[in-house]
Amino acid sequence: MQWYKTEEDTSVRSSISEFGGDSFVVGSWKQKEIMSRDGYMKLQTHVFFASIDQRSERAAGESACTVLVAVIADWFQNNRDHMPIESQFDSLIREGSLEWRKLCDNDTYKERFPDKHFDLETIIQAKIRSLTVDFEKSFVGFFHPEGMDDEGKFDFLHGAMSFDSIWDEISCVGQECPSSGEPHVYIVSWNDHFFILKVESDCYYIIDTLGERLYEGCNQAYILKFDSNTTIYNMPDVPRISDGKTSDDQQEVSDSNMKKTHEVNKEINSVEGNDVQLSSEQEEVICCRGKEACKEYIKSFLAAVPIRELEADAKKGIVSSESLHHRLLQVEFHYTQLLQSCYATPEVE
Repeated sequence: MQWYKTEEDTSVRSSISEFGGDSFVVGSWKQKEIMSRDGYMKLQTHVFFASIDQRSERAAGESACTVLVAVIADWFQNNRDHMPIESQFDSLIREGSLEWRKLCDNDTYKERFPDKHFDLETIIQAKIRSLTVDFEKSFVGFFHPEGMDDEGKFDFLHGAMSFDSIWDEISCVGQECPSSGEPHVYIVSWNDHFFILKVESDCYYIIDTLGERLYEGCNQAYILKFDSNTTIYNMPDVPRISDGKTSDDQQEVSDSNMKKTHEVNKEINSVEGNDVQLSSEQEEVICCRGKEACKEYIKSFLAAVPIRELEADAKKGIVSSESLHHRLLQVEFHYTQLLQSCYATPEVE
């Protein structure tokens, strides 16, 4: 095949060269079933994986999530109609991790952040990318635990915006996408971790650079797609692993034995090509389907276990730190945009 050098070819080859020594790998979306960590629910949707995550040796970005979300959000703002291919995803993780290591070597930041966990405001001010946050379109609220009125342990939540209310606002904003032609990119902060929510008119995406957030043992960054093909099931019991052979080992879910639940979930998600089987008298019940399953995923897959543990501790009277309450319950959605767009001169008719 003969190649003709054109401006487009030059651009493509230039973008390929940005991947350094990596192969030019496109990657693919894979249909996956992911169990919640407590074993109560199962997500069935499409997932796109990078070959590494922030903790991989090639990235060396152990605590780089704040910088990584800024780098990736900037990429989405500059590539509004695209999703990264695998090589680009890997490259963004390495680039963000490198920027994080540079900040870690800065004496000012060393003093302010001895644990190397930077806040988002610091990263935006450092201008590692031409990215900013529009606070008027951003949201700060809380997950509201059940029994929050018990003995006044969650009084600080009264009058505060709930996660459900935030999601209603984001869903309304998402309906504007067809008219504006632009997706909305949020940096989400919860429980000392940052990830990205990309909102389109008919789809939500969650982009996370830490594989462990998806399931135990995962060491690849990932993109979760929530669309009309997405379903979340309520599980009647913890499933069994089947490799075509009979197994007498079964693990059962119970609130008093969470450790076993974690072990089962890790096994379920780490075994390639496994089949999740339920006994004949059990049935999976559909909890929700479609793009709004993203809301249930955040509540029941990401936040459910620590919040349930917080509720249990509160009932026992062993939780006294309000900062712990805030860390587990507070969730922030930061609406991002390119810095130059903030100063764009409106057109005069």
